[in-house]
Formats: sequence, C-alpha cells, structure tokens
Amino acid sequence: ESIMKNKNILILGSSGFIGRSLTKKLLSKDYYITSPVRNSDKVKRNILSGDIGQINIVPFSLSNIHLIESDIKEADIIVNLLGILFEKPNNSFENTHYHLPKVLTDLTVKHHKRLVHISSLGSTLNTKSSYLYSKALGEQYIESNHDNFTIIKPSIVFGEEDNFLNQFGYMTKFLPFLPLYKKGKTKFQPIYIDDLTSFMTEVIASDGDSFLNKSIDAVGPKIYSFKEILELIFEIVKKKKRFINIPDFLASIQGRLMGNLPNPPFTYDQFLSLSHDSISPNGAALIKATLGRELSSMNLVASNYLNKFIDKV
Repeated sequence: ESIMKNKNILILGSSGFIGRSLTKKLLSKDYYITSPVRNSDKVKRNILSGDIGQINIVPFSLSNIHLIESDIKEADIIVNLLGILFEKPNNSFENTHYHLPKVLTDLTVKHHKRLVHISSLGSTLNTKSSYLYSKALGEQYIESNHDNFTIIKPSIVFGEEDNFLNQFGYMTKFLPFLPLYKKGKTKFQPIYIDDLTSFMTEVIASDGDSFLNKSIDAVGPKIYSFKEILELIFEIVKKKKRFINIPDFLASIQGRLMGNLPNPPFTYDQFLSLSHDSISPNGAALIKATLGRELSSMNLVASNYLNKFIDKV
C-alpha cells in the first residue's frame, strides 16, 4: 500500500458531468473525497460507488467560500471543476470563473495545498464572450499568484451524459434540419470524458514536477468543424443531412431570446464564443503519452450512445 492511496481530494463540482466521472475513478483507487455541494441530493449517485466513509459531503455556498476553509486545510489536493455555461440572475460568469478561483487560490496558497483547476480551451482576454473572458481571468489569477497548480483546459467533452452531442441528437428527432452558426466553420477537438478524467487522475496521482505550474490543453485525437460534428450526428441517427445557415444577425437575436429560458439551448454569449476555435494541434500528444494509449475516437464512441435517437420504425 502506497501512502498516495489515502490522499484526501477535495472536489468542487463533484456532481457535474466531469465531476461524476472523476469521483468514480478516484474512489476506485481508494482516495478519500471531500465533496462540498449546494445540494446534497445530487451526489447520492457518487456515494453509492464508494466505500462507507470514503466520501465526505460538506455544505458549500459560492457566496461564502470561506465556509470550506477547514476542509481545504484537511485536504491534500483541491480540484476545482466549477463552471457554468450560461449565467443566471444569481450566478454570473465572473463570479464562478474568476471570483471563485481567486478565493480558492488565496486559500490554497495560505494552506500550502496543490490546486488542480479545470478551465476551458479557447479562453482569452481578447474576446467579446464573457464566458471565455471570465475563464481567462481565472487562469491568469492562478498563474500569477499560485506556486503549486495545474490548469487543465478541455475542448468540448463528449460522453454518454454530455449536453452537447445529446442536445443535437435530440434536435434531430423533431427538426428536419440542424442550425449552422458561423457557417459551421468553428473548429473543435473533442475529448472523451473517460480520457479526460483518466488524465486528471494521473495529474492528481503525480507527485513529481511533471505537471507543476503548467497549463495543459486537453483535447482528443481529431479536429472537427462544427458542421462535421453535426454531419456525424446525422450519420449516427440515420437521417438525411439537412442544414439551415443562420446568419449572424439572426443568430444573435436567437441567442438573446433563448438566453432568457431557464435552461437555454443557445445563448448570445455562446454565439460570440463561436468566433474562437477550440483546438490544440499538439495537445493530444501529452494526454496520449500520459495515458500510454490511443485516445478515443468520437466517431466510435458517440455511435454507442446517440443511437437512442434513431427513429424506431
């Protein structure tokens, strides 16, 4: 038994898509996990996959992050997965992607803890998208003020429960066509959830300097344009490929209108972020080398879970 085994990992955002997958992996490797959550019902699923006492649920609130200072003090590594895709009246991009990492950075530096922070590929201060801008601000604060961090920047993450491919797969059921924004030219380099969280597990397990104070692009093996991703979905669900080109002015109106929905499928800010590619041509090499295997192909994996959208005859 290595000492490593019993490290205590504090995970912010453990009930999300990436959080559930990462938690499962860490539990199977005998780590202890502290899960600060706003709503404890959401982590019931996680608890079931661990041994009794292996996962510790603590209350959390974005407005008072200091509540978890004692938990940070007790933990060995802090993992921050908190991110939002659209703003709510009580929760802004700036709050989640900048203010939170800032407070976390200060607390983890104070208690000499390592911080693993998940951001987003394509984040930049040179953008009209508040999502990408706030992500860049958060990264910048960590890089300038921390001495023991790893930042991981995934492109689109796909998998069984993703809200990207599934959303478009679902749309093919009741729309004769799929919408193309920016002529479908925006490029992505999607990474499979399992590859991403296996990589994160390696980063967490590494005691050396291999990932120390680095910002790492987390991408899959292949670059796709937005249009190619939608074409792939049409192929998997066995539908004729039909697109409608949405000109920018219409897309921005559509984004502003849909953005008011409680769970918007598309927002004005997402429209703005489509001006930026989310790719890293050499990024897959490090992930592949760390995992010691090929990375999963979206064509293969997605056909296993998008087939639920094929019309039953």
